[in-house]
Amino acid sequence: MANTFDKNISGKQFNFQGLEFGEQSGYHVDVKDEHGTRWEFRMLFTNENWNIQGEDLPGWIQSMAASLISAIKEHE
Repeated sequence: MANTFDKNISGKQFNFQGLEFGEQSGYHVDVKDEHGTRWEFRMLFTNENWNIQGEDLPGWIQSMAASLISAIKEHE
């Protein structure tokens, strides 16, 4: 897994930084919204699936799950 990459999705710049937790792997992801608020969350690969993990994330991030997963798959 490459350590870092950026991807513009729906006009927003998502920054991915690779993470490893023993046998589990994933990415720390951050993105700014239109108000300049930075949102941070993790994309973890567990049980053969990618999942978004974070607290109080806005719905627009959750709704972009498929695009985020596609960005990761394209990069790997």
